[in-house]
Amino acid sequence: MSDSDLILKTKDSKLNPRQLRKSGLIPVTIYGKNLESLSYVIEQADYKRLALSKAIQTIKAKAENKEGHLLIIKSIERDAVSEAVLNIQFQKVAPDDLVKIVIPIVYTGSSPLVQAGGSLFVNKKTVELLCPAKSIPANIEFDLSFFAGEKIIAHYSDLPISKDLQLKGQPSEIIAKVSIPALVVATDPKAK
Repeated sequence: MSDSDLILKTKDSKLNPRQLRKSGLIPVTIYGKNLESLSYVIEQADYKRLALSKAIQTIKAKAENKEGHLLIIKSIERDAVSEAVLNIQFQKVAPDDLVKIVIPIVYTGSSPLVQAGGSLFVNKKTVELLCPAKSIPANIEFDLSFFAGEKIIAHYSDLPISKDLQLKGQPSEIIAKVSIPALVVATDPKAK
């Protein structure tokens, strides 16, 4: 988990969302347990700083003259054509709250089966986990050296997930597999 500071600014009720974006601000909404939704704006530069971080993170945010919040980005609304950020929805969490989050799977290393001519097929690039907000991993690494000998299929259950994280979804679902080409053995010595 990495933490970033974010300043939440009071939304000018005289400006509509298009005017806010034109002035370099992004409207944001904060939701949470026992919390009435809150509306603020953030600087586009602050969003770009957060977006450059590839890690899924909790964000320490503080509103002007108000209490701080520990937030997780839940959704980002973008323009269909320009892909400009239109709105961001955050979920307020406590460090020990269990949150459902989608984490990237990073495939590392190499497989002896692939090196011998097999083909790697990646079926899943992410895994959905339930984990404490204070323990959100940036990613889950899967070592491709797993594919050796008779092991040609990897499932979610083969991911190295720590004890404080819970897998959401089917453990038997395939995340990757290796296809090994069949050797053709000619029985007729004249066959080519």
